Parts: sequence; C-alpha cells; structure tokens
Amino acid sequence: MISSFKLRFRFDSELLRSDLNQIRPDEWVSHFNKEYHDGGWSGVALRSAGGIASQLYTRPQEHLPFAETPLLERCPYVRELLQGFHCPISTVRFLRLAPGSQIKEHRDSDLTFETGQVRLHIPVATNAQVQFFLDAERIEMQLGDCWFLNFSLPHWIKNQGSTDRIHLVIDCELNDWLRGLFPSHTSDGQELISLPSSPAEFERFRLHVLRDQQLQQRLRQTSDR
Repeated sequence: MISSFKLRFRFDSELLRSDLNQIRPDEWVSHFNKEYHDGGWSGVALRSAGGIASQLYTRPQEHLPFAETPLLERCPYVRELLQGFHCPISTVRFLRLAPGSQIKEHRDSDLTFETGQVRLHIPVATNAQVQFFLDAERIEMQLGDCWFLNFSLPHWIKNQGSTDRIHLVIDCELNDWLRGLFPSHTSDGQELISLPSSPAEFERFRLHVLRDQQLQQRLRQTSDR
C-alpha cells in the first residue's frame, strides 16, 4: 500500500508563484467542509465541474462536465504543466491554509487507487512550521515537488508559521500512464498492493497478531510506527 510518493516531476516555483499572484484576494472562497477546519482553509478552482471558479466541490448528483474556469486563463504556467499529465484531469485548485489555522484529522474515502482517483499536491507557498501528518507520519513537501498522497488514510494539517501554505491540487483519473509513474514493487521485491483500511481489516490484523507469538515479538522490538 502506498501512503505517499514523490513523483519524478519538478516544477518552477517562481512561475507557480507568478500564476498564484494573478488571483485576487476577493476570489478566494472558504472551503465547503466547515466541519474539518477552523475557518482558515480556502481555495479557488482553475478547473471544476461546470467551469465555475468558486466551485471547490463536485456534487455527484449534478453530473456537470469538468471544464476550465476563467482563472486558468491568467495562469499560463499551470496551463503548461497540465499538458504534461497524460491522463484525464477532473479538478485543479489552489488550496490555501492561512497562518495559525488547521485542518482537523479526517479521511477522504473516495480518493483511492481502487476508485480510480488520484490526488496530486504541488506546493506553491509553504514554511517550515507547517505540520502535515498522513497516517501518523509527518510528510515534508518542498516547493515545486509533486506528491501523491493517499487521502483515504487519516490526515491533518496545522500551519503554525506566519505565512500562507498554498498547494496546487490536481485530481486525476488513474490510467496506464499515471499508474506507470508509481513503483510496482517494494525494495524487497514484494508487489505493492492497496489494502482497504477499515475496522474489519484492523480486527483481522489484530487476530492474526494474537495467533503469532513470533510476530508479537517482532512488533515489540520495531521502532517503525
């Protein structure tokens, strides 16, 4: 199971920042999921359902086609980098977490390889005081990097710095090209598989450990969380 993976892409952080500066302060809208944040999470859509810049969420029942929003016209570098993704792209957004704000721990269950949906993050603005934890592991992302993050796992973010944390977030449909960017095997030759994360799976694992005393001893000795 891949929880996080840095892809081979590397993007120009200055050009990304130049595109970001084309967004006016009044165009940012508060993130729709009020239960998950304290008011400091906002965004704008460059591509969305219906081509609406303020549409940060895709309502399944609307069945609107994905389209570029007028904001993408102001962002030539983002338009250029999107051409390098040879897979269907649904949404593209700048998402911002203000200084002193947090996104509470939650899961996005519909973002998995099994559902054919992959979310990629490209940091555009960040600081050393940003804490992002995915499945109890801190992930540090640098400007211009491109990361896959398995958001079906528990994750939370705190921006304890004095500047905004802003990512370009791209939601893609999994195809052969995109699948080929990921490792197919672990370092010891084991094939990577994506296992469901659920109470039933945890109970199955718990019973397995209780039946295996050698495994219990190994787990006691390991320092890897």
